[in-house]
Amino acid sequence: MKLRRSDHLCPNFQAALDILARPWNGLIMATLADAGSLRFSALREQLAAMGDRMLSLRLKELETRGLVERRVSPGPPVKVDYALTELGRGFGDVSAALGRWGQRVNAAATPPPRRGNGGRRRPNP
Repeated sequence: MKLRRSDHLCPNFQAALDILARPWNGLIMATLADAGSLRFSALREQLAAMGDRMLSLRLKELETRGLVERRVSPGPPVKVDYALTELGRGFGDVSAALGRWGQRVNAAATPPPRRGNGGRRRPNP
């Protein structure tokens, strides 16, 4: 799949957004950054809204990009753990910066204007 690029934006910035803009990638990476290493089932529990198939697909994509490492421990039973690679661990700085920015965004957010009669009850006719 050929990605669209803007000639007016930094290609490195666009490469990072290509990863983070994919659904669930940021949450998977943030979860692994916090936990260090997780088995598939533990990762799935922490990302309960995400289906198994999507989690598996995203993990494979992140592994292909060199951001996530899949480690298989011989069994029985065979154990498979996922962790961020050295390159993936760099996401910790990005995650912290996004968290600080999100805090400022939330603090600046104003409640939406009320509609209609401002929440007052209408008199009975």
